Amino acid sequence: MALAKAGYKVVVHEAMGKPGLKPCGRGIPVIGDLPVSVPKESIVRRIREAVMYVNGDYLFTLRDVFTGFIVDKTVFLEAVLIDAGVEVRYNSKFDVKTGRVGGPGGFRPKLGVFAGGHPYYEGEKIMALQYIIETNEYDDSERLEIYFDTELLGYYYIFPSKPGTVEVGVGGFAPPSKLKILLDKFVRERENLRDRKVLKVEGARIAIGGLRLGTLAGLPKAGEAAGFVMPLTGEGIRPSMISGYAAGAAIAEGQDPLKAQRKTRIAEAIELQSRVLDAVKKLTPEERAEVLRSLPPEVHAELSLGRMSYAGLIRELARRPGSLFKLVRALSVK
Repeated sequence: MALAKAGYKVVVHEAMGKPGLKPCGRGIPVIGDLPVSVPKESIVRRIREAVMYVNGDYLFTLRDVFTGFIVDKTVFLEAVLIDAGVEVRYNSKFDVKTGRVGGPGGFRPKLGVFAGGHPYYEGEKIMALQYIIETNEYDDSERLEIYFDTELLGYYYIFPSKPGTVEVGVGGFAPPSKLKILLDKFVRERENLRDRKVLKVEGARIAIGGLRLGTLAGLPKAGEAAGFVMPLTGEGIRPSMISGYAAGAAIAEGQDPLKAQRKTRIAEAIELQSRVLDAVKKLTPEERAEVLRSLPPEVHAELSLGRMSYAGLIRELARRPGSLFKLVRALSVK
């Protein structure tokens, strides 16, 4: 997009038959840093509220803070590409060994950005599993429901989706077989979900190990391939688009795209969340629960959305006793 705006003739080589086929929660928060507008035709649901639970207990509700959209990701990306005026070639594979795109008759690009997703990410990954469940109960919902599980070190979620459906999923530090057992249990425990038809089962790996900036076949990596995913939440659409735009704009200006990515606010947020996640791993499940319960709702929001600085987080933690002091010590050790 940035290269197209700068006057370059841009060709997008998409390995799949459509863009955005990787399963995910499809949420995009609206906080002013997305480099494109969200096309109206891609919006499935407006989100105005988030309700948080920890180990089954109610934590708090945030209204008009976690605002944004649930989108049809394929429609979203197709509309953005059309608006940018770029050419898209689908089913155009990338050969890692040769650096060529487009199959045997393809070519090796000398200028561009590589966004091949989590298979090309070298850091830590977790698994996420979700069900698309048939129900009309959430058709008027503008609310996300998040259920933290401190034993799993992850969370369950209920996201309103297209009319007649809801997305129910789980992500965390467990193998796929264990996640399925946990998700089935989560669904069974909810009277409004347990007898509903599961229309689709989706699963994917998520790069949550922080930034791994670099190049592949001479092209700067962007998006999930470079670790542009929020480690604490798994949010990837917004960070990926910001990273790709920053890299493209730098190339257009003759600057270093990796340095440009590193300087983005979202990169700082990812690095902070990565440090927090590493620190939380050192706590017991009980201490993790205490941390979640002790932090004010606004701190949860600022940290999750990527708007909190390291110094600001330390100040907030230092004001509170108990397990938060252990978290401060863990965060202070690089």
